[in-house]
Order: sequence, then structure tokens, then C-alpha cells
Amino acid sequence: MLIPAFQFSLNHNILPGLACVGKYDGRSPNLTCATDAGKLFVHNPHERNDTSTGARVNFLNVNKQVNALAAGPLNPALDRDILCVGMQNQLLLYDVENNSDLQYKEVPDGINDLVFGRVGDIEMPLAVVGGNCSIQGFDFEGNEQFWTVTGDIVSSLALCDVEGDGKNELLVGSEDFEIRIFQNEEVISEITESDKVKGLCDMRGTKYGFCLGNGTIGVYDKTKRMWKKKQKHPVQALRAFDLDGDGVPELLTGLANGRLEVRNDDNGELIYKDGYSAGVAAIVSADYHLDGREEVIVCCEDGEVRGYLPAEEELGGNLMDVQAEDQALRELNQLKQDLIVQSMHYEKSINEFKAGEGGGADSIVPPDTDLGIEFQVTNEQLLLLLSTNNEAIIKAVVVFGENIFEDADSYVVHPKTAAESISVPLAPKKDVATELTVKAMVGTWASAQFMLFEKTVRVPKFAMYGLAEGRTAQSFQMPESQVAFTVQERANRVALWIKDGFNIQIERGGDSPELSVHLYSLRDRRPLAIQCKQGTDGLDVSFHTEDMELAGELVQDICGYLQKEELTSVANFETEMASFQEILQKVEEYHAVRLRLTAEMADRSNAVKTLVVKAEDSRILGDMHNMKDHYAGLWNLNNELLAEYKKRHINHTELLDCLKEVNQMIQKAARLRVGQAKVQVVSACRGAIKNNNIQSLFKIIKMGDAGPGS
Repeated sequence: MLIPAFQFSLNHNILPGLACVGKYDGRSPNLTCATDAGKLFVHNPHERNDTSTGARVNFLNVNKQVNALAAGPLNPALDRDILCVGMQNQLLLYDVENNSDLQYKEVPDGINDLVFGRVGDIEMPLAVVGGNCSIQGFDFEGNEQFWTVTGDIVSSLALCDVEGDGKNELLVGSEDFEIRIFQNEEVISEITESDKVKGLCDMRGTKYGFCLGNGTIGVYDKTKRMWKKKQKHPVQALRAFDLDGDGVPELLTGLANGRLEVRNDDNGELIYKDGYSAGVAAIVSADYHLDGREEVIVCCEDGEVRGYLPAEEELGGNLMDVQAEDQALRELNQLKQDLIVQSMHYEKSINEFKAGEGGGADSIVPPDTDLGIEFQVTNEQLLLLLSTNNEAIIKAVVVFGENIFEDADSYVVHPKTAAESISVPLAPKKDVATELTVKAMVGTWASAQFMLFEKTVRVPKFAMYGLAEGRTAQSFQMPESQVAFTVQERANRVALWIKDGFNIQIERGGDSPELSVHLYSLRDRRPLAIQCKQGTDGLDVSFHTEDMELAGELVQDICGYLQKEELTSVANFETEMASFQEILQKVEEYHAVRLRLTAEMADRSNAVKTLVVKAEDSRILGDMHNMKDHYAGLWNLNNELLAEYKKRHINHTELLDCLKEVNQMIQKAARLRVGQAKVQVVSACRGAIKNNNIQSLFKIIKMGDAGPGS
């Protein structure tokens, strides 16, 4: 158990994830937390609690829901930190020392998370906010220095030097289960997880930690997962801190049930733990008492705060090493016991076989027994077919895999009658390459003991697409929408990519420069065609599909397989563009309604002020009749204002939904290109939207740029 170096109670609730530490006077760290009713409070341990020096806890009313907090030296000219407050649609840059607002910036796409620091090649520090499928970075003057889009609503942000080049990459977790790594405005890596990405934190070097909505925590090194573990309770706080004094930060997690856990960054081994009476709201770190030692500070939802000092340097992580050795010894003892039990079972079977009991030779599993695994498409389903190479039967099968089974990471098949083959239905919701771990019990009809097979099989990214054959081929209709591009490759290389990504066999004769493959989706029967032919500038490749998002996935995947770092394309998606035009019209209408409602509410607010003055005058003059009339008018105006506010709230919600679709369309258009062309699409689309140039926007989505003179 951890022993706190200090603890106290703030006597105010702390909202989960909303706490930070800032040196607002340039010297002493202040703990800043968000509490109920749109309030912030700042705790300064170096300020005496008396009337001459001010309160120990100072409050700041923002009167709006706070979604994110961060603090840092946003203005390099100042020698103190600036408090960054992210609300639903506003970013407040606040000077705590002078009690003044520096900037109050409207953010139409909303703010769900906020991180402070330097991004990529941008030299100045930024307040980076993530909202409705968009990411923006603002400097201390409120100017937008960074903007890009992502695939879904942003749920977490972090800065980490993933590439090890001395520059920060931006890690973005979103509600579509994706962790995206941005190098400047370009996505260089995407990782699909099994649930909403709730938290990200920078660790040492190229490592970073993550937590998911289903309680899963873990650590990645670049794009390789080092480990992961699933908790029973939701994770509300995530932090990296060297608590055992070995020079390497551990992953600290705070759970909703009030449990604090400290785990090794390499293997997830539990090193320390502690418990609280309320859920852990946030974990921060600072030299809180200015004694030269940085502490990790844990804040609970009920206002309790505890600080922990790292172990002394001379320990050098010895406590962790001892715990790791004890755990290894326990695992070896358990393995020894398992082997002893297995040996006893084998001896029993041999003795029964020699004595002619227990079924004789029929009870012994043949030593050459093997388990075969293959994919099969039947009845519009993707099946994992398991079969033995002889007359041995499969008693039971357990399949483990992420993003494969609905609301679960495993699937168990235990048929009433054992057979030589068993099929397991697979239904991945998204096109994600993953690995399945298959464990099967194999034996004979008369055997009492079974062999346990454990195998790993790779599920291709586009496994949910089958070849259009037979009746399916006869009814196949070529999609009108497509994306086309040219690569310096042979058609055989594209055929190898199809075999690797779709797990299908293509019959090809020789080194033909042409290729045409017709497929259909097992999810919704939508057609997909892949065509190649030799052109004057190289191999012309086209993907025919009505799904623009699928086209982008195909482009990104084939470029990764062919190792293409730059690619331009021409996209033609008339149906999606028609829907997109309707969305843009709705956005314009919602903006107009928003302005009208705001003006009407302002007029009514002025009328309220007038009636309040008149009612007060009547009260002073003793004119009770007119005073009642004025207050009755106030009552009616108040009801009208409430009704207008509800209209404005509904309008705002619908506007956000439309803006989300606009940002997602920009993301789809960008994913049809690779490299600098992808970045240019995002930037050009942003410029066209700012200038309200719809014609130019459509041309950018189709061609990749607006062309000369635009």
C-alpha cells in the first residue's frame, strides 16, 4: 500500500478529469479544479488562510459547464502560467494572478478535451482543443495556428514524441475506438481499440498509455501494444510518474470505485495501490510544497487530496524488482503444479490402456493429430472453420479476439454432440486487421482426457467481403461512384494486396496488365469493384463503391502495402456529394436561425432590464398596482426567454450534428489521398468553408485541390 506524504480535504466536489496545476504567479504551484455549477477553485498551499492575504481556496465563476482544464506558459513573454478553460463552445484564457480574461474564443465545433504544449513544427506553445470531429490549436492571442479533422468526436488528447525525432506528435482518441497519431496535420498511424478511447498520457520515449470506456488500460510503444489489462470499474484518471524511484515512469490509473493503481510500463505488473472513499477524479504532479521534490497528487470526487513522494533513489526500483521476482516464482510454481497434474493424467491413460480399460486404443488421441483453421464464406456469413486431420473430434472451442464479437472479446462453442469440424461465426463491425487466438479441446469419442490446441490466426482487414460468384455475379451492378489514381506498379502487386487484405484467391494468367475483381459486402450486400489497367503514366487503379469511407480505407491500405508515401487521386461520389450539399445548406440555415434567436433574446433581455427598473420605481413610490403589472410582464418575458432558450439549444444541437458531418466529409476526402496531398485537402477545405466557397469545396473533394485561380 502507498503511504501519502500529505493529505487534506478541499470540502468541494471535483469533477472527473478536471484538475490541473499551474504556477500563476510564476513561483508557487496551485491546484485548480472544476466543481459543480460552473465554478473553478484554485488552492494555493503557500497562501495563509486569513483576511490579510486572501482565502486559501479562491473561486472563479464561469457560469457554464466546464469540459476541460489545462495550465501552462502559453505566453512566452510572461513568466507565469495561463489557465486554459474549455467549455461547451468557448475557450477561456485566464490570467489568475491579475484576475483578468486574456481571450474568450468561440469554438463552434465544441471542446471535449484540452492539452497544452508544442505541436510538431509550430514553435510557439498552443492550447489544443478537440471537439466535434475537429482539432484546433490557439496561441495566447486566440489566433488559430493549427486545425485538422479526425474521424469522430474527440474524447482524449495527448502530446508525445512518438517518432523519437524531438518533436511532439499529437495523439487523438475518439469515440470510433481509434487512436490517431498526427504529425503536424497528417495522420501517420491509426490504431483501432475495442471501445471509446477515454484517456491518453505521454510516458517515456516513444511510449504512451491509454484507457478505454470499458475499463481497459495499457501501454503502446509507437504502434506496438506492450500490454493491456481490463478493469472491472471505469478509469477516470491516467498519469505517468516515476513513483518507485528507478528512473522510469509507471502508469498510474484512478478508478471510479476509489482505487489507485501503479503499474510497470513494460508489463503492466501492479506495483502499488491505494484506496479512497470516493472515485478518483484526477491525477496530477508538481513540487507542491517547493521542497525540491516532485509529488504525484491524487484528487478525489469528494474533494480529498493526497500527495505521494517517489521512492528514494538508492532503492532504484528494488521494491518493484522484488515484487516481480515473487510474481515470477508464483507463476513457475503454478506451472509446475499444472505439469504434475498433466503427467498424472497421462500415466493414468497409459495404465488404463495397458490394462485394457477405458476404451483401449480408441481412448488415446493419435499423436499426429492436428487442428486445421480456415475462413469460409457461406450463407452471407464469414465463418472460422476448425477441423481435425483424422477422426479425432473437437469437444469445445474458445476464440479470443478484439473487434470481432459483439460486446465481447471471446466466443465459446460447446456443441451437444462433438464433431470432427466446428464453425465459428465472425462478424467484425469495422474493417480492421486483427488476430484471433483459438483454443480447442481435441480427443476421441472414448477418451476421458483431451489434447488442448492453441493457435493464432490472422483475420484480414477486409475479410467481410466475398467474391461475387454464381448468382451473385449475375446480379452484380457496377457502382457509379469511384476513386481513381495512378501508381508505378504491376497489376500482380495489386493482386497480391487483394489476396493479403481480402483473403481471397484470384486466378490470373501470366503477367497480364489488367485486373478486375468484383466483390460484395457480407454486412449489407453492397458491391465493390477493383479494376486495374495499364495507362500511359503507369498502372491506373480504380475502386468502385458508393461508400466514400470504404474507398478511403482501401486507398490507405494499398498505399501502406505498396509503401507509397505520396498519392493523388480523383474522386467521383455524386450521391454522397448531393447529401453533403444538403448538409451545407442546413448549416447555413441553422447559422441564420441562431443569429435571429440571439438578436431576439438580446431584445427581450433589454426589455427585462427596463421592467425591473420600472417595477423598482413603482415600489419606491408605493404604486402597488403598476408594480404588480410590471412583475407580471417580467414573468411573461421570463417564460418567453426560456422558450427561446430551448429553441436555441435545439438549434445548437442540430448545428453541431451538421458540423460533425461536414468535418467527417473533409476527413473522408483527405483519406482518398496520401502524404502532402492529404494535408493539402484538409487545409484547402478549411479555407473554402471559411470563405463560404461551396463550388471550390466540391472541386477540392473531387480533384484534391481547387485548381488555378481559386
